[in-house]
Parts: sequence; structure tokens; C-alpha cells
Amino acid sequence: MTDKNMTPSLVERDLMKKSGQFQLCEELQLILDKELKAGNTLLESPCCTNWPQEGSIFASLANRLTVGKEVLTDDVYYSINDDIHYGWIDECVCKIHHNLLVAGNLITNKHQ
Repeated sequence: MTDKNMTPSLVERDLMKKSGQFQLCEELQLILDKELKAGNTLLESPCCTNWPQEGSIFASLANRLTVGKEVLTDDVYYSINDDIHYGWIDECVCKIHHNLLVAGNLITNKHQ
């Protein structure tokens, strides 16, 4: 890691992406693990998107969140998205690490 905040450099990110080493922060990984155990599936494995902030990790689940709000902690901001530009419905953002876990397909649901 290259700086005091332990943010990987661009070269390190490229190597991590190629080897599939990106992982959500533990705040969102807890939600992801429970969703996968409940039968939800990954549309997009954790990857570095640098959005919403530099170094942010993004992952997407195929179906809406099912494990309920009891898995949300004070460090996770949950919202329901209705902007078709993004394409997902449920959005969990870690307030500490700025990682993003999204779920559901807004486009599919709008047309049903």
C-alpha cells in the first residue's frame, strides 16, 4: 500500500483486479455474506470502481436485499434508489470506507 490511509496505488489496484482480490469492507461484507447464504447471487463481484470515492469497492447482487434491516449497522447508510440511470434498487454505502453494495434490478422491476 502506498499511503498512510492504506489506499492501493493504481498499479496495485490493477494487480488486485486481475487476481480478483478486491473485497468489501467488513461492514458490507457481513450483509453480502448473509445475502449469499439466503440464496441471493452476485451480478458483479467486488471490484474497485473509484466511485463514489477514490478507492471505493463496488459489488452488485442480482435480487433485492432479503435479510432485512437487522443486518444494517450505524456505519451503513441504506437507501432505495428509484433513478433508472443507476439500474439497482437497494443501496448500502459504508459511511467509513465509502464502499457500495447494491441489489436488485430497477429496470426489470419497472417493466413488470
